[in-house]
Amino acid sequence: MGIVVAAILSISTLTLLDFDVPEWANFFISMGTVLGYSFAFIALFFSRNAGSVKIDHDKISITPKKNKDAFPSSPINLNENSKIRLSVIQATRFPVHRTLLHVEILGIEDPLDFGIVLRNKKKHQQYYEVLESWYRAGYEIREFDQLGSRVFKLNQGKNYADVQKIKQEYGIEW
Repeated sequence: MGIVVAAILSISTLTLLDFDVPEWANFFISMGTVLGYSFAFIALFFSRNAGSVKIDHDKISITPKKNKDAFPSSPINLNENSKIRLSVIQATRFPVHRTLLHVEILGIEDPLDFGIVLRNKKKHQQYYEVLESWYRAGYEIREFDQLGSRVFKLNQGKNYADVQKIKQEYGIEW
């Protein structure tokens, strides 16, 4: 549904701009737009639900659906030696509010990596609160956006002034 809405809006925008396009090309433009949006959203729509992850201020609990032995060290207790790397794989704000994250936990006995899908605004807010507590607790956290640029709380820290303010407030190295 969201793909169709986005494609129709894009095609309507092209029509409003009144480009001189031959009739036969309209079909290819329309199909290219629909296919482009389909590929852009495919990771969110077809990501497997392999279980649940509960992120707390001092631990992470992973409960797989099928292979119960996949994460024997769950719950993972976080401490000052924990190094957390968060990478945004894909993020959308329109038409659905979803973020697909890859999480790596290092500095523990058995390093782990897993994925998380934040499916709505409420889940994003809960994630921000836990992330804030992790920064305040002094965990070594590195966040990256889709392009590999360093960010703070998924989308902050994109300019020099923001980075300096974040470094001063949280006492972190960038």
